[in-house]
Amino acid sequence: MNRTIVNPNKVNHKMYIGLVVIFLITLFISFIIPEEKSSFCKNVCEIIKNLSYGCVASTVVAWLIDCTNIKNQNKKANSIYDAVYMDLKVHIADYIGIWAQCTAVVFKEKDYYSEKNSWIQWYKIFKGEYFKLEEERQAEVLDFLLRQLSESVQRVRNTMDRIQSQRYILTINDVMNSEMERILEDFRFEFYALDLGLERNEKSEQFWGHMDAITDDLTNYIGAWADIKFYNTLQFRPYKFWDKSDELYKAMVSSVEE
Repeated sequence: MNRTIVNPNKVNHKMYIGLVVIFLITLFISFIIPEEKSSFCKNVCEIIKNLSYGCVASTVVAWLIDCTNIKNQNKKANSIYDAVYMDLKVHIADYIGIWAQCTAVVFKEKDYYSEKNSWIQWYKIFKGEYFKLEEERQAEVLDFLLRQLSESVQRVRNTMDRIQSQRYILTINDVMNSEMERILEDFRFEFYALDLGLERNEKSEQFWGHMDAITDDLTNYIGAWADIKFYNTLQFRPYKFWDKSDELYKAMVSSVEE
């Protein structure tokens, strides 16, 4: 699974390599010191050799133990990351999936259920079909759309609030850093602005002008979060966003390779 924060804890390999090199040099020196007749010098050389052997062995053992501990810590951090941010990722997917669902439900004259498009394309299709309607029908469709969007936006905002309330604990567990804070703040602000726009009951043209700006911003913010950047390119049918398909696999692989 792709993550913005993955394996946050690192082993200080340079430190261990440096210690091993120092002890090996000390050991090497103890071998090349000319043997003196004095038993004292011989004893000192033996002590240095034994200490060097012991230090090298101890350092290697400590290195291996540290690697194991860091691996376990990262496994825990990755699990916490998935548990904390999974709901947010799912609710964002639900929001962008609404455009496909509403297109298929509202504009039944065309078989949109069988089409595959990206969420941005679904947004444009819905908007295009909307402006073909008569004014009275537009009002009904817009009211239906607002209800769908409002419920989804509220779920995203509730999840954001829950994450924000756990910020201190998440930082301690290495699943919150400056990059994640920036990503979350972008989404928090955008969905807050979206929620305000939905509550204003704006006229049709004002509403779509607002939605165009929101959609552009969300496209950028989704693309900036490594975990979900594939949302922007995924081709999916209405109600089939998470269906296992070649499109889902290709979009996820492509997002990792970029």
